[in-house]
Parts: sequence; C-alpha cells; structure tokens
Amino acid sequence: MTQEPQPPRRRGAFIAATLAALPLFSAGAAHASPLQSWPLGVSWWLPQDYSKHGPAIDSLFNWIFWITMVTFVAVQVTLVVFLIKYRHRPGAKGVFIHGNTRLEMAWTLAPAVILALLAFFSKGVWTNYRYAQDFRGPGEKAADVMVIGQQFKWNVVYPGKDGKFGRYLLFPKPTDWRWPDGKDHFGAKGPRFLKHGQAIDSINKYIDQDNPLGKDLLDPDGKDDDWQGSLGRILEVPAGRPVDVTLSSKDVIHSFTLVNYRVKLDTVPGMRGMISFTPTETTAEREAKSKKIYPVDELLAIAKNPKAPEWRVYVDDKTPSGEHANFDTRAKEWRYVDAKKATIIRTGRTLTPDNLQKLKDNGVTQIVAYNPGSWEISCEELCGQGHYTMRGEMVVLSPEEYARKYEGATATPTPPAPGAPKVTMAH
Repeated sequence: MTQEPQPPRRRGAFIAATLAALPLFSAGAAHASPLQSWPLGVSWWLPQDYSKHGPAIDSLFNWIFWITMVTFVAVQVTLVVFLIKYRHRPGAKGVFIHGNTRLEMAWTLAPAVILALLAFFSKGVWTNYRYAQDFRGPGEKAADVMVIGQQFKWNVVYPGKDGKFGRYLLFPKPTDWRWPDGKDHFGAKGPRFLKHGQAIDSINKYIDQDNPLGKDLLDPDGKDDDWQGSLGRILEVPAGRPVDVTLSSKDVIHSFTLVNYRVKLDTVPGMRGMISFTPTETTAEREAKSKKIYPVDELLAIAKNPKAPEWRVYVDDKTPSGEHANFDTRAKEWRYVDAKKATIIRTGRTLTPDNLQKLKDNGVTQIVAYNPGSWEISCEELCGQGHYTMRGEMVVLSPEEYARKYEGATATPTPPAPGAPKVTMAH
C-alpha cells in the first residue's frame, strides 16, 4: 500500500539514465590509469602489477567495483527520494497498485545480464591466471618451482636438470619397515622395529634433523632436485617466462600470496595446487628505476610513514659526502668522521628513521637510495600464533641467469614468451 506513484515516463527516464551511466563509469575505470600512489609513495589504489596476467584481473576488478558502486549509489539515492516523497503525512490517503511488469522485468533482467557477462569474462581471466595459457609461445617450457608452506616459512624446491620433482611430504609412520632414505636411524632399519613411544620420538627427530620436507630419497626423479637449504630461502624466478608453482603444505592451510603479481592460492595439506604467472621485470631493472640521489629530509619523512614502501641505501663513488660523516666506497658504508670511524649504515641496508636521523645530524643532506626489487610472499590465511612472521621473499632473475643457476649450462633453451628477451646459452 502506497501513495500515488510518479508517472511511468519519469520513472523510466530515471532507470534509463542509471543504466546508461554504468558503461561510462565502468569503461572509464577499466581503461584509465589512475594515480597509483599518494605523496611519499603510499599506495591508495591497487598496488603496481608486474605480471602479464595482472592487467586482466585489474580490469575485471575495476568493472565489478564501478558497477556495484554505481548500483549502490543509485539504490541509496532512490531510497532517500522515496523516503522523503512518500513519508507519512496527516490526512494523506494511500492507493493500492499491482506493480509494473516492465519495471520488474527490467530490474530482474539487467542484473542477470550483467552477472552473466561478468561470469563469462571471469572464466577467461581465471583460466589464464591458473594456467597462463595466453602467455606461452609454441613449445615454450615453463620454469617449474615447488613451494611448501610450513609454520612459519615458505620452503622452495627446484626440479634440477631433468625438470622432474621427486616425491615430498611422505613422512614415516610407526608401522614403516624402513626409513625414507633406506638407511638405519636411531639403531633400527625402520620405525617398525622400535617401541611405539620410541618410534614416535625417533620419527619427530628424523623429520626435524634429517628430512624436514618428507622427501622420498630413493625416488630417481628427485635425485637432482635442488632442495638442500630450501627451508625459508628466497624464491627465484625468471622474467619473461611462465612460472609454474606447485603448492602444498606440511602442516596447516596457508595461502601463497604475491600481491604485486595478482597471485593467491591456498596450500592445503595432502593436496597439490598449481598456479602460473609470468613476471615482466627483473629485480635489477626495478631497482635501477628508483636508484638515484635523494634528499635525506624527504627519505626521513617517508621512513616515518608506516605505510610507505621500503627504501635502502646505496654507496658508490657518486654518493655525496657529509660534514661529520663520510662514505667508504671500498667497504660500501657510511662512517663517522672521527678517530673511531664507526659505521652508521652499510649499503643495501634498510633506511629507518633512526639511521637517517644520524646521517642528518652529521651533516649528510643527500644519499643514493632505491626501492628494493624483491617482492614479499605473504600468507593470507590465519595459520597460527606466528602467522604474522610468515613472510617470504621473491627475486626475479633474467632468463639467462635463471637457466644457468637452476637448469644447468647444458639446458636446452626454450622460445621466449612474446615480448620477452631472447635466451642464449653456451653449451
């Protein structure tokens, strides 16, 4: 029951204008390049993307954001207008209406069509996100990496020259007749030959000391795996080449997340997940873009902002000297100009308000600084009390450097991805 509604012509015009505005807002959001950061380098919108599939995800995000935002505003404005126009008034009489079939069909079909289109475009974006199908050349081989989540670190394994991973996360049980490496441990050929309590203690010690990733040491595919020292080490991947990351977990559910690569996938114990992405820029290239002389006052203001990106100092022959502090290019560090010549900060170290203030107090007005070219691997799943410490680091190498380091000098070069630098290797 309501008062006399407004004429259909005015109501239809309002709806038509609202629907007409949606593509304008959406198109503008999808194709525009919004300012990515506030002053002092604090990001306010999406963080900068460094993957080939990232622009499609950002575009989809912008479309969904603006469609829902415009719809939300339109609904709320309409709600306020109706609250005012049809508010209770003494003596006002209401009339019964039976609705408007065209209007009901419009507000039913419009969201259905929009959702269907979003689902259609999301399918393609999701497929490329998971399997990078549109970013691989004919016969191009991806760089394979295995990442195993563990409280509270990321463990990284490379397959070696044969390109095959061995078997991992196969931990011994008290009923096993042999240890995974086929050797005797704790005075027994296997846990089966020990008492149950002793077997449990021996298994825990074996996992902690000898085989933390549960590797099957007798599997021929894993003989050349690069897995020693894998616990919590830096993840290194090549630029301009698809990277296939196999994910799993040793203990609880974690979530492998690279914000600047639009990558996120949960690691589930007992399951294997796979995600693909193609980096567009090496760590060295990223650092070179920001490496120059900066005023100490400006860097000090940035360092005091907890949301600002990290900055590191670089010491070379272009470094300006200070009144009471000087740089040593041989040792690559800033030192006090006194008898002790104590170190203030070394090259590559993070600039903090404390060490920047020390430089400023000693007459240093300018230093060479840069943004580190590595990326943080975070866990977006609450995985325990130490969840906040579960941080990894990813470095992007050139294709040549990656092939030499992890695939051997005799590895067969593969065709580069479109737009990527060519890989040439000496056999």
